[in-house]
Amino acid sequence: MPENDRPEDHGTGDEDASLERAEPDDTGEWPAYRAATGDADPESPRLSDVPVPLDEEEEEEETARVAIPESLRKKPDPPAVDASARVAAAISQLGNQIEERFSTLQAFLDREVRAETSRERVVDRLHAELQEYKQDLLLKVQRPIFIDLIQLHDDIGKMADAQPADDEARGASIRGAFESIRTAIEDILYRQGVEPFHNEAEEFDPRRQRALSAIPTEQPELNRTIAVRHRPGFQAGDKVIRPELVSVHTLRK
Repeated sequence: MPENDRPEDHGTGDEDASLERAEPDDTGEWPAYRAATGDADPESPRLSDVPVPLDEEEEEEETARVAIPESLRKKPDPPAVDASARVAAAISQLGNQIEERFSTLQAFLDREVRAETSRERVVDRLHAELQEYKQDLLLKVQRPIFIDLIQLHDDIGKMADAQPADDEARGASIRGAFESIRTAIEDILYRQGVEPFHNEAEEFDPRRQRALSAIPTEQPELNRTIAVRHRPGFQAGDKVIRPELVSVHTLRK
């Protein structure tokens, strides 16, 4: 075959296409793959891009970091605090709590004391009203009897005063008997809480005295003063059953 007609020997391409892989440099970096011409391949990997295997401890830490959720990971210990400071803070907090509880208890006790005092006043007032109502009711029932006994007391006194003065011995004996009856009637009334009274003031008091007669006088200073005391009054406590019977001076016009 003529030499011109021989097909061009392109070869296997081992020299053109094959890559020459270099050994690592002394620097520890892998050189880039180079073509037969010596030009660098821009897509060749570098040593920095190759993953470095982890040792056992680092592998455990990485596995724990990836496998354990954030919420379950162990929190770092808080910074150490002085034990005395913690004790002082706890005592201070406890003292504040005790003071607050004590203040609440004191306020509760004050309210209870005020409520108890108010209840006692109400009970005392109700008791006094009940006693007054009882006394008024009892006096209302007994008043007619008291009035009759007081009237009998007055009548016996009139009979004793009406005894003749000519027979002194006989009159004294009768008056003595009448006085003992009057004393017995006063004792009966006293046992029921009714007592005789005389108004000490010389001025006429219409609330506690009854004027049976008026005695004229020329002296202005004697006007409305007691002239004669006829019969004592009777009272039950501060309530007048029968006023004192008197005669009163009146100024002559």
